[in-house]
Amino acid sequence: MNYAYLNLDNIFLSLDELRSIIHGSEKEYYYGVALYEGDERVAYKSGAIKKTGKALAISTDVKDVVEALRGRCYSVDIDVPMREYKNYAKTVYGEVVSSIKTSKKCEKLDLIVTEGVIIAGERKAEKHTESILSHSKRPYSQSGTLNPEIGRIMVNLSESLREVYDPFVGTGTILIESRWLGLRCIGSDIDLVMIAKSLANLRHFNYECEVFQADARNSPVRKVEAIVTDPPYGRSFSPKGLKELYREFFYQASELVNHKLVFTTDFKFDWRDDLKSAGFKGVKIHTIYEHKSLSRAIYVVTK
Repeated sequence: MNYAYLNLDNIFLSLDELRSIIHGSEKEYYYGVALYEGDERVAYKSGAIKKTGKALAISTDVKDVVEALRGRCYSVDIDVPMREYKNYAKTVYGEVVSSIKTSKKCEKLDLIVTEGVIIAGERKAEKHTESILSHSKRPYSQSGTLNPEIGRIMVNLSESLREVYDPFVGTGTILIESRWLGLRCIGSDIDLVMIAKSLANLRHFNYECEVFQADARNSPVRKVEAIVTDPPYGRSFSPKGLKELYREFFYQASELVNHKLVFTTDFKFDWRDDLKSAGFKGVKIHTIYEHKSLSRAIYVVTK
C-alpha cells in the first residue's frame, strides 16, 4: 500500500489529481492522507500532491509502528494535518526515534498522525517544485496568465495518456506542462501574437509542440484524447460576447474530444447547463483562490 500526503489548502482538488494520475480511487482516506495502490512516485509529476511513498505501518497503536520500524535507519519527518493531534504526535515521534537509527544519509521516513491513526512510510517522491519554478520564469507572460502549478494539475485531471490540445493557447502554460509530463502537445489561438509568445516560451525550454492559428469555435483538429485550456474571461469580452464564445466552444469541443475537457473560468460563471446542452455528461468543479481580484474555477468535464 502507498500513501499520498495531500495539499491541505485544497484537499479535494489534490485527491482528484491523485485519482486521475492513478486512473482509479484511493483505498482509504484519512484527513490529508490517501492510501492507494499503484505508482509510488505519483507526487513527482503532480501539482497538488506534496509527497508519496510506500506505507510500512498503519495503526492507532504506536507500539505497532515501533515494531515495524525497529532497528532501521531513517531521516524522519513528521506531519500533523489536524491540530488536535500535535501533542500526541510528539509522543509518537519520540517513541519511534528512540527505536531506530537516525541519520540524514538514510532514507526519508514520513510519520503522519491524523484522525488518531499513525501512518509510517518510506518517501519515494515529492512534488517537482524545481520544474514548476523554472516554468514560471519564461520569456513571455501577462496579467492573468495561468501559473504552471495549476496548469500541471489541469493536465493531470484530464487523465490523458497520449495527447492534449489547447485551443486558447495564450502564452503556452498548458503546452509546457503537457510536454514536461511526456504528452504530445497541440495548441492553437486566434491571435498570432499569442502564438509567437507561446512558441518562444516553448523554445526557451527546448520543448516541441504543434502550434497553429485557429478559431477555437472552428478548429481544424479532428479528434483528440483531451482538451485542456484556459479560455478568456476578462474585460476584453462583453458578458453577451463571452457567453456566445463559450457556448460555441463547448459544441466544438464536444465534437473533438474523446474523453475529457478541462478548463478554467472565473468562479462567478456557471457553465453546467451549457455543457450539458453541448453533449457533455459529467461535470465536476474545483475553486482555487489566487488573489483578491481572481478566484478560478476548474471544470473537469466528461464526454
